[in-house]
Amino acid sequence: MKNKYWKYGCLLLLAVNIAVVGVIGYRITRHRDQQLLDKVSVIKGVNKVADLSTNTEQLNTVMNKYLNEFQGNQMTYKFYLSDKAVLEGSYKLFGTKIPLYLYFEPYALNDGSINLQVTSISIGTLSLPAKTALSYIKGAYKLPPFVNINANKQEVLIDLPQIAIGKDTFLQAGKLDIKSDQFVFHVMQK
Repeated sequence: MKNKYWKYGCLLLLAVNIAVVGVIGYRITRHRDQQLLDKVSVIKGVNKVADLSTNTEQLNTVMNKYLNEFQGNQMTYKFYLSDKAVLEGSYKLFGTKIPLYLYFEPYALNDGSINLQVTSISIGTLSLPAKTALSYIKGAYKLPPFVNINANKQEVLIDLPQIAIGKDTFLQAGKLDIKSDQFVFHVMQK
């Protein structure tokens, strides 16, 4: 009779072990928040991931660090914002550095690009006709691929979405308000 209890005790212990392993196996193979995960959808196409706000000082620092790689021996330049957008450059003519100033009014376009409408151009203190100066700059200097000069409209287009800031991530201009020192860019992802 004692043998029978041993048998039943071992079988009961074996059944409890199998049940515990079965419950643990079932629990570790289940997704925790499957209902929530089923509701989350991945949006296809281009999406706004975040908005990036900055001020004049921060934007000037970022722009000029980025533009350093496009400097050359013939022409060096800085782009900065004060009460207007200014491209201050210098180029060599007969071994002498000649200062060049381009003044712009910046506008954010619907596609996220930036339109820099030329207000004046000068070499030193001598004013130049914008159309002629822009035509010369466009033909004489190698510009970054995201910069397009339209001399007839007296504007420079910065194709901001063309500048990748990461894998499938780029910026679009949202708000460019020099007077109130507010600049908002949208971080977009493909």
